[in-house]
Amino acid sequence: MTLPPDDDQVPHSSLAGPALPVLAETLRSLFKELGRSQRDFSAHVHWDHTAVSRYLRGERLPPWEFVGTLLREVETARGGPMSPEDRDRIAALHRRALEERNGWSALVQVLRQDSQLAEERARRAESELQAVATNRQAQDEGWRWSAFTGSLAERGWPEDSLTALDRATARTVACLADPTAELACRTTGVVAAGAQSGRTTIGAGVIARALDTGYRLVIVFSGTLNLLRSQTQRRLEEALLARDDADQQLQARFPLLRLTSEESDYRSMPSGSALQFEKRNKALPLFAPPNLYPAVPRLLVVKQNVAVLRKLLQDLRRAGPTLEEVPALIVDFEPSRPYLALHGGASGDKTAAQPRIDLIRSEITNLLPRAQLVRFEHQVTCASPTTTMRSESLWDGPPDFVVSAHPWDPRGAWEDPA
Repeated sequence: MTLPPDDDQVPHSSLAGPALPVLAETLRSLFKELGRSQRDFSAHVHWDHTAVSRYLRGERLPPWEFVGTLLREVETARGGPMSPEDRDRIAALHRRALEERNGWSALVQVLRQDSQLAEERARRAESELQAVATNRQAQDEGWRWSAFTGSLAERGWPEDSLTALDRATARTVACLADPTAELACRTTGVVAAGAQSGRTTIGAGVIARALDTGYRLVIVFSGTLNLLRSQTQRRLEEALLARDDADQQLQARFPLLRLTSEESDYRSMPSGSALQFEKRNKALPLFAPPNLYPAVPRLLVVKQNVAVLRKLLQDLRRAGPTLEEVPALIVDFEPSRPYLALHGGASGDKTAAQPRIDLIRSEITNLLPRAQLVRFEHQVTCASPTTTMRSESLWDGPPDFVVSAHPWDPRGAWEDPA
């Protein structure tokens, strides 16, 4: 953007009036948020440094093009759009200052400002509608779920196994809270799937459906061993990420941010930045569709280890209050202590560390009032494929629902032919 001709500027003496000083003070306050010098800013936006200095001191009335440029830079620094109320207030101040100047030139600038504001509002509205429409399409069509089941079919899964998987995962996600609901609600459920029955595959299906629905933070607890955690991470990535060029195009539209990898468990991050979710419309909560659907989901596969869980807890605390608005899904692949005790599977070391692990997991959950917990157990007695119950805690007491995913085919409907 270039500086308007200098002869179009009006001397300070003719700009006397109540609106200009208030406008200049407002612009100076916004400029401070950028944390950069006037000269650096001027070079960055290609605007004359002397003119910028006079605008910010209130010696000259800036054209709306300059004000709009400053507002866009501030929004970039904030990581999100300014509220419509703040924009309207600044626009009203600028218009008042223009009207105080009188004359035809002021009228022309007022009309130009109105036109620019209308165009900007139209672009913002179109962008928000496009984001909502695109992600609603992903939800309606179940893109991640379709891609997941399509890959299973390509690997030779029989139709009856895919049908059973569809039923179990659909029942599970149907029992979870609506991620766009105004009222925050925690839900806990159990999926009963026998040992060596493909629990990770069922879990990947639940995660795929949950992401399509609108859940934006997925935390997977995979056990206490590095090998198991690495295997779980690899299986989930195979299920949820792109595998060919067509998938990669869709992946670009619906990205998934992985905060752990097959080689690396969760590590502390500066200021918890990777767990901070940006909002397109700051006047709305994150779970509102205009903010929720464009938000990039996060996936973490973590070992149930005190040191690792503490890192995650600290970063969640640093992520800020927006985290309270994030629909989160917690998936626990570790069998419960009653099951381990019954079958003699709990080691002495694990028993000693379990109380601290339970405490940290509870603290993590308390930071996520919109968290939904799905635990995978080897054996749960239930009278029907879906049973609902009440619970007092996500980790203790009876769950809100139980879904039976035991294969109806005695040959093992969940076995992976590959």
